[in-house]
Amino acid sequence: MSNDGVLRNLRRQHELRVLAILVERGPCSRRELENATGLSRTTMSAIVADLVRRRAVADDAQRPATGRGRPTTLVRLNPHAAAAVGVELGRGHVSVAVADIARTVLAHVTEPIGMECGLSARMDAALSLLERVVAGRRLALEGLAAAGLGLWGHHPDPRAGGGDPAGDLVVTDLAERLGATLDAPVTWDNNIRLAAVAERYTVESPACADLVYIALSHGVGSGVVVNGTLARGASGTAGEIGHVSVEPSGPPCWCGGRGCLEQYLSIDAVLGRVRAVAPDVADVPGLVAALDRGDRSVRDVVDWSAELLGRALGTVVILLDPHRVVIGGELADLGDHLLDPVRASLARQKLSIRDRRLELRTARISQGAAAVGAALVALDRHSPIHSIAGAPAELPGTGGQRFM
Repeated sequence: MSNDGVLRNLRRQHELRVLAILVERGPCSRRELENATGLSRTTMSAIVADLVRRRAVADDAQRPATGRGRPTTLVRLNPHAAAAVGVELGRGHVSVAVADIARTVLAHVTEPIGMECGLSARMDAALSLLERVVAGRRLALEGLAAAGLGLWGHHPDPRAGGGDPAGDLVVTDLAERLGATLDAPVTWDNNIRLAAVAERYTVESPACADLVYIALSHGVGSGVVVNGTLARGASGTAGEIGHVSVEPSGPPCWCGGRGCLEQYLSIDAVLGRVRAVAPDVADVPGLVAALDRGDRSVRDVVDWSAELLGRALGTVVILLDPHRVVIGGELADLGDHLLDPVRASLARQKLSIRDRRLELRTARISQGAAAVGAALVALDRHSPIHSIAGAPAELPGTGGQRFM
């Protein structure tokens, strides 16, 4: 690294330290920041001036004087300053999220998009949505630390008609385009794994360290968090529970296997079996309505689907011993109609080798969770502020949603 590079890296570390202190303590005077960091008055003045210029902080607050002294000018985090942006290009939607340096989500918006749209058109739609959100919420993107990109289907069914295959070159082009637009480094991953990250931070503090997220949508996928770390695997495909065989003599799958869970638990597969006994059920809301009114034949189809899901989960629970299993995707709308028979399936498998405290529930973010996860992963990778200083449960004055 050149001398210039070393100096830039050192300056960045100083900036992160200042921001970390403001996250931890709230508004501080320049003298307090100097004492906390050990930086000189000249260096601190230059850092604060640059952060103010980039709208990451503001110096417009004052602490009342004691006695006859003058009020003290305070430096505070700009509650509208973004540190990371997340973008999800989903199968039938695009979603954007904006997070600040303290992992507070300042905005999270999802819009539907036609299944016929390719990835480039989806990126157009996402960037347009982001522009509207930033303008509407009056958010500041100057000095953005990072951006994250979540993509539907790294390994899509080649027979599927909706969207472009997410090949590496295509993904690289999309990431470069997003980075150039936002002038920030970009990380990207599968949308289901990123949704697992978002779900991990939505419930409690500290965040759940061992979690399995399963999306039951047009396909079946999952994300795995082990000891607080998102598992990607040697080839980047960890969590493909949809291609676990639950019926060895079942139908062939596009992946080359037979009887894969995806053949039974995707939306089309479940609705196809339901329509054989209840032709009037056209979609997932119709399926929920049939279950609510106690249709026994529909109940039997869902119970059988839940049994297959329970078989796959049994293996996952034995191998990973997660604290929580979260069901997301459109079929999560079935709620306890699906979860109760899954719990029964797990109970029949006698998994209590020890006193397990396994939680099984539906996702807290119903749609577009990968945009939130993408922003948080990008923030951690490119602005590791939380390794420098701890963050409070809530950043005062932001009014955003806290994922910590």
